[in-house]
Amino acid sequence: MMNALEFITATDGKQFYIESFLQSILYGYKSLINSSKTYSRTVIHETIKRVQESEKAHNEVEDFLCTDLIINYVKPNLNLFGLENLIVNVGVRETKMNVTVGHLDIKFQVPSLSSEDYYAFEAKRLDKNKTKRKYYINGGIARFTKRIYYPETNTIVAGMIGFVEIENMSGRVALDQIKDGVNELIGTSTDINTTQTLMPLIIEKNSLLEEEHCKYLYLSKHTRDDDKKELKIYHVFLDYYDVLLN
Repeated sequence: MMNALEFITATDGKQFYIESFLQSILYGYKSLINSSKTYSRTVIHETIKRVQESEKAHNEVEDFLCTDLIINYVKPNLNLFGLENLIVNVGVRETKMNVTVGHLDIKFQVPSLSSEDYYAFEAKRLDKNKTKRKYYINGGIARFTKRIYYPETNTIVAGMIGFVEIENMSGRVALDQIKDGVNELIGTSTDINTTQTLMPLIIEKNSLLEEEHCKYLYLSKHTRDDDKKELKIYHVFLDYYDVLLN
């Protein structure tokens, strides 16, 4: 079991946030699965275009999936994990010297800490194809190591959610194989400095979660570009094979 002190030491004495964050996401996913809800890529794209009054959908599908998961399935259940006093938002601007440098998919803010102490999760889609795995690294992990995210804070932990899907009838692959594919690309990447590729992570058991929901948690470690500090990234792979439909 990981040491929660490595993630956060809060002034209110609650030192268990990392496991609680992960558990709240897993429980939200469980709730979504139990609801039998499914999504259509076509409907998502049409919804985005209609709302934006545009002929082209400018939002990514993962933005839609992430927002729905957090707003409808994670936030309503934060109290189950002792997180009822946290502020959790999606699509938050990340700024450096008052200039927008990116947008955080999920931001966990602890009110008892300063405004500079927050915890970010990035969401990406994954499948058997190399293109999405590369983007998981270059458009996800690298944004933390290059300080696009956390540009003005010393936070050295982050999270990522991988929505594992099938697109264009590419076929299903076990989630552990998806992880192995990501690790292969990390091993040859020149964009990030990695000291530990994605390794299985075991968290404390919780009666609200079955073992099957906690099978695809991983931890990777990287060296941040500017200050050379070790950055830990906690990865949650979610099986969306039967959730996101063509």
